[in-house]
Amino acid sequence: MFDKRITVNVHAGDDLGRHRIVRQLRGLPGIGVVRRDEEAAVDILLMAREDHAAPAALRRMVRANRAPLVVVAEELGETELMAVAEYGVRSVLWGERLTPGRLSRAVHNAAGCCPRLPLGIALV
Repeated sequence: MFDKRITVNVHAGDDLGRHRIVRQLRGLPGIGVVRRDEEAAVDILLMAREDHAAPAALRRMVRANRAPLVVVAEELGETELMAVAEYGVRSVLWGERLTPGRLSRAVHNAAGCCPRLPLGIALV
């Protein structure tokens, strides 16, 4: 396990979705959520079904060479799935199947606390 807290920054097109993820993260031991303008060890991007700006946000975050990225997606089309693989996203979590355990494993995986799995296996 990690000796210190893993800082996480959550990015989303809507505040309600962001707060849902933040609430789950705050209940996890060893993980701390930082403000949107702070740097973090791991970034989480919520890709909502109606959020047409999410793919552009994904590209922008990867190109900015930010922290390792975890995507929480309500739905991914073929184009988005290929972009996720191409951009080196560490984990993809399906929003409808999101649990604290899965979220914790994804954050720890992205932070380098556990062995990295191939993307096909990491899709939980």
